[in-house]
Amino acid sequence: MPRDPLATLEKLRRLEVTAAQRRLVEAQARLAVEEAASAAVETELRSEVADAAPFTYGAFLARLLAARQAQAAATARAEAAMEAERMAVAQARGAEKVVGMLRERRAAVERRDAMRASQTRLDDVSQAMRGD
Repeated sequence: MPRDPLATLEKLRRLEVTAAQRRLVEAQARLAVEEAASAAVETELRSEVADAAPFTYGAFLARLLAARQAQAAATARAEAAMEAERMAVAQARGAEKVVGMLRERRAAVERRDAMRASQTRLDDVSQAMRGD
């Protein structure tokens, strides 16, 4: 029996959706890590008191402000990556839906063809009974 190309396409689309969902979960995990790192930098920045060591506070502050800026950039990249993966999931689901619509269209054509064939047989029987 020959392979059904639509079934193969349907399986491929399911696999693409699954892979896109997995990548989205991974992107969400990376974002969570970046957000936690950002929170840790903020906590460390707020925990130091300027009066505690005036000579080292400037170096401390400069280092942590740079770390906060770098962490904000990393978090923004992680957010953008997650949004891209969210869009990839939506596109994969859309492609999967199109395959379902093709399958429904094929089934409708097959039903129509079966009805026509049945009507043709009924017409043939009717003509044979009338003696035409």
